[in-house]
Order: sequence, then structure tokens, then C-alpha cells
Amino acid sequence: MAFAGNVDELALLQSVRLKGQVGSSVLAEHLGVSAASGQAAYDALIAQGKALESEGTISLTEKGLTELNDQLDAERVSIDEDSILDVLEAFLPLDEEFSALVARADADSLADLDRRASNVFDDLSAFVPRLSRYQDLFSSALTKVQAGELKWMSETGIDSYATVWVEIRQELCEAAGKTQN
Repeated sequence: MAFAGNVDELALLQSVRLKGQVGSSVLAEHLGVSAASGQAAYDALIAQGKALESEGTISLTEKGLTELNDQLDAERVSIDEDSILDVLEAFLPLDEEFSALVARADADSLADLDRRASNVFDDLSAFVPRLSRYQDLFSSALTKVQAGELKWMSETGIDSYATVWVEIRQELCEAAGKTQN
């Protein structure tokens, strides 16, 4: 559903929840919208009582979390359970490999893993279209890692490859009705 700044409200609410506290510029970049659209969405969440602002960042209020959970429940109804479980099953070995790769800071292996994981993320995006934005975030982070900007592999506070990976893992587990270990 279009929200202020022509931002998808579910994607917006979920982004705020996953990031915990987030500023408008990070939201705009994460959602792939202009800075003005990111700011409009940020302001609208505050005005509607769905988010609370503190020191230039927002976090969801109970009202925001309730709205998010209602929208996620509605989304899950449209997802084929068996198919999304197949996607999760294909993802889990890659997730183990990714964890080891990041622990070793092995940037050389990241491109190969990204190539293999892209098929899983294509399937995920087919079942949950709002998650297709993550492929752009992965591509952007990988390009920066390959250019020698290694902070884009695992630094927190930015949409580094690891940050995006953790978010997509959570999204996939939730879509499949599973909790993370």
C-alpha cells in the first residue's frame, strides 16, 4: 500500500523494525526512494503515532508494531507455504556458508556466494515481491566490497552485505513462519 512519499508502508514499517532506530536518509537509501520521499515517510510515521523520534532517528511505537504485524499477517496469507519452505531450505546452507565467510572476512568468496544466493533470492522475491529491493542492496554492497571498501562487507549501521543478509534471513524466516535460532 502506498504511503507518504509514495513508499510502501509495509516495507517502511518492516525496515524501521529491523533496523531498530533509523534516520530518514538511511530509510530512503534502504527503500530505494529519494531523500524527500524518505523524509515524508519518516514524518508521516511520527504524525500518525506509528513511530517515535529521538535524536534524529525513529523507532516503532506499539501502534506501529501492531500495524506492521497486521500487514505481515495479511501478506503471509498470500504466500504459498510449501514453496516458501523450499526457499528457506535452499537458503539455510548458504546462510551457514555466509556466516563462516564473514567470520573470515573472505571478500574474495563473497561474489561466488552472491551469485549462488541470487537464485534463492529470485525465488523469494517471486513469493514476496516487496523483498526484491534486497537484491539491489546486495549488489550495491558487493560492488563496494569489490572496489576495496571492506566496511561494506560487515559493518553495522549501513546496508553492508552482512546487514542486508541478516535482514533477508529474518524476512525469509518470518515469511516461512519460522523463528530464528
